[in-house]
Amino acid sequence: FPVMPLRDVTSIAVKDAESRAIRQVMEIVKGNKTKAASMLDIDYKTLLTKIKAYGINT
Repeated sequence: FPVMPLRDVTSIAVKDAESRAIRQVMEIVKGNKTKAASMLDIDYKTLLTKIKAYGINT
C-alpha cells in the first residue's frame, strides 16, 4: 500500500473531523448557519467557506 507523509495523514484527519463536526452542528441547529458558527466558535464567513469546501448540503 502507498505510504503517506504523516502531515498528509494529519491533514486528512483534521478535515474529516471538521466536516463531521460541521454536519452534526448543522443538524442540531436545523441549518441555521449563524447559530452553527457560534456553536463552533468560528466566523460566519469561515463556516460558509468550509461548508462549500466540504460539499455540505444545507
